[in-house]
Amino acid sequence: MNKWSWMLLIAAYLCVLIVTAPASLLSRIIDHASNGRAELANTRGTLWRGSANPVLHQRGGGPITLATLHWNIATLALFSGKLNAQLQWDDEAQSAPMDIIVSPGQIELRRAYLPLSALLLDEASDFLKPAQLRGQIIFKSDSLIITEQGVQGTAAADWLNASSLLSSIAPLGNYHFTFSSSSAGVDIALNTTSGALQLAGQGHFSTATGLAFKGTAQAASGKEEALRELLGHLGPEERPGVNTFTLVPARGR
Repeated sequence: MNKWSWMLLIAAYLCVLIVTAPASLLSRIIDHASNGRAELANTRGTLWRGSANPVLHQRGGGPITLATLHWNIATLALFSGKLNAQLQWDDEAQSAPMDIIVSPGQIELRRAYLPLSALLLDEASDFLKPAQLRGQIIFKSDSLIITEQGVQGTAAADWLNASSLLSSIAPLGNYHFTFSSSSAGVDIALNTTSGALQLAGQGHFSTATGLAFKGTAQAASGKEEALRELLGHLGPEERPGVNTFTLVPARGR
Protein backbone atom coordinates (compact mmCIF):
# COMPACT_ATOMS: atom_id res chain seq x y z
CA MET A 1 0.00 0.00 0.00
CA ASN A 2 1.54 3.33 -1.09
CA LYS A 3 1.59 6.49 0.99
CA TRP A 4 -1.44 7.98 -0.76
CA SER A 5 -3.50 4.93 0.10
CA TRP A 6 -2.39 5.23 3.70
CA MET A 7 -3.34 8.91 3.76
CA LEU A 8 -6.78 8.17 2.31
CA LEU A 9 -7.28 5.39 4.84
CA ILE A 10 -6.31 7.68 7.72
CA ALA A 11 -8.55 10.46 6.39
CA ALA A 12 -11.48 8.04 6.08
CA TYR A 13 -10.87 6.81 9.62
CA LEU A 14 -10.81 10.37 10.97
CA CYS A 15 -14.06 11.14 9.14
CA VAL A 16 -15.69 8.11 10.73
CA LEU A 17 -14.49 9.25 14.17
CA ILE A 18 -15.88 12.74 13.60
CA VAL A 19 -19.23 11.59 12.21
CA THR A 20 -19.77 9.04 14.99
CA ALA A 21 -18.42 11.21 17.84
CA PRO A 22 -20.65 10.60 20.88
CA ALA A 23 -23.06 13.19 22.25
CA SER A 24 -21.06 13.21 25.49
CA LEU A 25 -18.36 15.12 23.60
CA LEU A 26 -20.80 18.02 23.19
CA SER A 27 -21.30 18.04 26.97
CA ARG A 28 -17.57 18.45 27.52
CA ILE A 29 -17.47 21.29 24.98
CA ILE A 30 -20.35 23.10 26.73
CA ASP A 31 -18.83 22.53 30.17
CA HIS A 32 -15.54 24.07 29.04
CA ALA A 33 -17.15 27.00 27.19
CA SER A 34 -19.36 27.87 30.19
CA ASN A 35 -16.59 27.53 32.80
CA GLY A 36 -18.47 24.71 34.46
CA ARG A 37 -21.82 26.53 34.65
CA ALA A 38 -23.60 24.21 32.18
CA GLU A 39 -23.37 20.64 30.92
CA LEU A 40 -25.48 17.87 29.39
CA ALA A 41 -26.74 14.84 31.33
CA ASN A 42 -28.19 11.58 30.00
CA THR A 43 -26.59 12.13 26.60
CA ARG A 44 -27.74 9.89 23.76
CA GLY A 45 -26.84 9.75 20.09
CA THR A 46 -23.95 11.55 18.44
CA LEU A 47 -22.35 14.96 18.50
CA TRP A 48 -24.39 15.87 15.41
CA ARG A 49 -27.76 14.30 16.18
CA GLY A 50 -28.71 13.40 19.73
CA SER A 51 -30.53 14.30 22.91
CA ALA A 52 -29.75 15.13 26.53
CA ASN A 53 -30.95 17.01 29.60
CA PRO A 54 -29.25 20.40 29.92
CA VAL A 55 -28.00 21.02 33.47
CA LEU A 56 -27.37 24.54 34.81
CA HIS A 57 -25.20 25.02 37.90
CA GLN A 58 -26.17 27.89 40.18
CA ARG A 59 -23.63 30.00 42.01
CA GLY A 60 -23.43 28.40 45.44
CA GLY A 61 -26.54 26.31 44.75
CA GLY A 62 -27.49 22.95 43.37
CA PRO A 63 -27.88 21.95 39.73
CA ILE A 64 -31.05 22.69 37.76
CA THR A 65 -31.92 19.94 35.27
CA LEU A 66 -34.09 20.93 32.30
CA ALA A 67 -36.35 18.87 30.05
CA THR A 68 -34.94 16.55 27.41
CA LEU A 69 -33.56 18.48 24.45
CA HIS A 70 -33.05 17.00 20.96
CA TRP A 71 -30.58 18.56 18.53
CA ASN A 72 -29.65 18.18 14.89
CA ILE A 73 -26.50 19.96 13.68
CA ALA A 74 -26.20 20.64 9.94
CA THR A 75 -22.70 19.43 9.05
CA LEU A 76 -22.60 21.11 5.62
CA ALA A 77 -23.01 24.55 7.23
CA LEU A 78 -19.66 24.06 8.98
CA PHE A 79 -17.88 24.41 5.63
CA SER A 80 -19.22 27.99 5.40
CA GLY A 81 -17.84 28.82 8.83
CA LYS A 82 -21.18 28.56 10.65
CA LEU A 83 -22.73 26.18 13.14
CA ASN A 84 -26.41 25.67 12.41
CA ALA A 85 -28.49 23.52 14.77
CA GLN A 86 -32.17 22.77 15.28
CA LEU A 87 -33.38 22.23 18.86
CA GLN A 88 -36.60 20.58 20.01
CA TRP A 89 -37.79 19.99 23.59
CA ASP A 90 -39.69 16.92 24.79
CA ASP A 91 -43.19 17.39 26.20
CA GLU A 92 -43.27 21.14 25.59
CA ALA A 93 -45.79 23.26 23.67
CA GLN A 94 -43.14 24.29 21.15
CA SER A 95 -44.73 25.29 17.84
CA ALA A 96 -41.59 24.71 15.76
CA PRO A 97 -37.95 23.72 16.35
CA MET A 98 -35.61 26.45 17.55
CA ASP A 99 -32.75 27.40 15.25
CA ILE A 100 -29.39 28.49 16.59
CA ILE A 101 -26.84 29.86 14.13
CA VAL A 102 -23.34 30.55 15.41
CA SER A 103 -20.94 32.50 13.21
CA PRO A 104 -17.81 34.51 14.03
CA GLY A 105 -18.78 37.20 16.53
CA GLN A 106 -22.50 36.45 16.46
CA ILE A 107 -25.14 34.05 17.78
CA GLU A 108 -28.61 34.16 16.22
CA LEU A 109 -31.68 32.49 17.74
CA ARG A 110 -34.83 31.94 15.69
CA ARG A 111 -38.11 30.79 17.26
CA ALA A 112 -36.36 30.67 20.63
CA TYR A 113 -38.18 28.59 23.24
CA LEU A 114 -36.62 27.88 26.63
CA PRO A 115 -38.52 26.13 29.46
CA LEU A 116 -36.67 27.18 32.61
CA SER A 117 -37.01 26.90 36.38
CA ALA A 118 -37.82 29.97 38.50
CA LEU A 119 -34.85 28.94 40.64
CA LEU A 120 -32.81 30.87 38.08
CA LEU A 121 -34.27 34.09 39.49
CA ASP A 122 -31.81 33.57 42.35
CA GLU A 123 -29.10 34.26 39.77
CA ALA A 124 -30.58 37.66 38.95
CA SER A 125 -30.15 39.11 42.43
CA ASP A 126 -28.98 37.91 45.85
CA PHE A 127 -31.99 39.77 47.25
CA LEU A 128 -34.32 37.08 45.87
CA LYS A 129 -32.60 34.06 47.42
CA PRO A 130 -34.39 34.03 50.82
CA ALA A 131 -37.80 34.00 49.06
CA GLN A 132 -36.90 30.69 47.33
CA LEU A 133 -39.07 31.41 44.33
CA ARG A 134 -40.52 28.48 42.40
CA GLY A 135 -42.52 27.87 39.25
CA GLN A 136 -41.73 27.56 35.56
CA ILE A 137 -40.50 30.30 33.24
CA ILE A 138 -41.15 29.98 29.50
CA PHE A 139 -38.86 32.25 27.46
CA LYS A 140 -39.80 32.97 23.83
CA SER A 141 -38.49 35.11 20.99
CA ASP A 142 -39.05 35.12 17.25
CA SER A 143 -35.53 36.40 16.63
CA LEU A 144 -32.56 37.39 18.78
CA ILE A 145 -29.06 38.32 17.67
CA ILE A 146 -26.29 38.35 20.28
CA THR A 147 -22.96 40.01 19.51
CA GLU A 148 -20.11 41.51 21.51
CA GLN A 149 -21.88 44.86 21.19
CA GLY A 150 -25.09 43.59 22.79
CA VAL A 151 -28.46 42.06 21.95
CA GLN A 152 -30.81 42.88 19.08
CA GLY A 153 -34.47 41.89 19.10
CA THR A 154 -37.36 41.42 21.49
CA ALA A 155 -38.42 38.55 23.74
CA ALA A 156 -41.01 37.62 26.34
CA ALA A 157 -41.15 35.28 29.32
CA ASP A 158 -44.09 33.94 31.29
CA TRP A 159 -43.54 32.95 34.93
CA LEU A 160 -46.23 30.35 35.58
CA ASN A 161 -47.53 28.94 38.88
CA ALA A 162 -45.21 31.16 40.92
CA SER A 163 -44.70 30.33 44.59
CA SER A 164 -42.42 31.27 47.48
CA LEU A 165 -41.23 29.70 50.72
CA LEU A 166 -42.41 32.87 52.47
CA SER A 167 -46.08 32.40 51.58
CA SER A 168 -48.59 29.60 52.09
CA ILE A 169 -50.44 30.70 48.96
CA ALA A 170 -49.51 28.52 46.02
CA PRO A 171 -49.58 29.46 43.30
CA LEU A 172 -49.06 33.15 43.95
CA GLY A 173 -49.90 34.00 40.36
CA ASN A 174 -48.72 34.19 36.77
CA TYR A 175 -46.46 36.98 35.49
CA HIS A 176 -45.30 38.30 32.14
CA PHE A 177 -41.91 39.82 31.30
CA THR A 178 -41.00 41.66 28.11
CA PHE A 179 -37.44 42.30 26.94
CA SER A 180 -36.56 44.94 24.34
CA SER A 181 -33.06 45.66 23.11
CA SER A 182 -31.74 49.21 23.17
CA SER A 183 -28.45 50.88 22.40
CA ALA A 184 -27.44 50.60 26.07
CA GLY A 185 -28.60 47.03 26.75
CA VAL A 186 -31.98 45.38 27.36
CA ASP A 187 -35.07 47.09 28.78
CA ILE A 188 -37.29 44.89 30.97
CA ALA A 189 -40.95 45.26 31.97
CA LEU A 190 -42.98 43.10 34.37
CA ASN A 191 -46.73 42.85 34.85
CA THR A 192 -49.19 40.46 36.48
CA THR A 193 -51.37 38.18 34.39
CA SER A 194 -53.34 36.77 37.33
CA GLY A 195 -52.95 35.88 40.98
CA ALA A 196 -52.99 36.92 44.64
CA LEU A 197 -49.63 38.71 44.48
CA GLN A 198 -49.72 41.71 42.16
CA LEU A 199 -46.33 42.61 40.69
CA ALA A 200 -45.27 45.36 38.30
CA GLY A 201 -41.96 46.95 37.44
CA GLN A 202 -39.38 48.14 34.95
CA GLY A 203 -35.65 47.74 34.68
CA HIS A 204 -32.58 47.47 32.53
CA PHE A 205 -29.76 45.02 31.97
CA SER A 206 -26.34 45.53 30.40
CA THR A 207 -23.13 43.52 30.48
CA ALA A 208 -21.35 46.54 31.91
CA THR A 209 -23.65 47.25 34.87
CA GLY A 210 -25.69 44.07 35.26
CA LEU A 211 -29.32 44.21 36.36
CA ALA A 212 -31.09 47.29 37.73
CA PHE A 213 -34.80 46.76 38.33
CA LYS A 214 -37.44 48.54 40.43
CA GLY A 215 -40.95 47.27 41.02
CA THR A 216 -44.02 47.27 43.23
CA ALA A 217 -45.79 44.40 44.99
CA GLN A 218 -49.20 44.30 46.62
CA ALA A 219 -51.76 41.73 47.69
CA ALA A 220 -55.06 41.18 45.95
CA SER A 221 -58.11 42.00 48.03
CA GLY A 222 -58.51 39.56 50.90
CA LYS A 223 -54.96 38.18 50.63
CA GLU A 224 -53.19 40.88 52.64
CA GLU A 225 -52.56 38.82 55.79
CA ALA A 226 -51.39 35.70 53.93
CA LEU A 227 -48.86 37.77 51.98
CA ARG A 228 -47.69 40.06 54.79
CA GLU A 229 -44.37 38.24 55.40
CA LEU A 230 -43.48 38.00 51.72
CA LEU A 231 -44.35 41.64 51.05
CA GLY A 232 -42.28 42.74 54.03
CA HIS A 233 -39.30 40.83 52.69
CA LEU A 234 -39.64 42.29 49.22
CA GLY A 235 -39.21 45.85 50.43
CA PRO A 236 -40.55 48.85 52.33
CA GLU A 237 -44.17 49.97 52.17
CA GLU A 238 -44.25 52.96 49.83
CA ARG A 239 -47.92 53.66 50.45
CA PRO A 240 -50.65 51.68 52.25
CA GLY A 241 -50.67 48.14 50.89
CA VAL A 242 -47.98 48.74 48.24
CA ASN A 243 -44.37 47.65 48.80
CA THR A 244 -41.45 48.54 46.57
CA PHE A 245 -38.53 46.31 45.70
CA THR A 246 -35.22 46.89 43.96
CA LEU A 247 -33.04 44.27 42.32
CA VAL A 248 -29.31 44.78 41.92
CA PRO A 249 -26.70 42.52 40.30
CA ALA A 250 -25.91 39.26 42.09
CA ARG A 251 -22.42 39.08 43.58
CA GLY A 252 -20.00 36.90 41.68
CA ARG A 253 -18.54 33.81 43.29
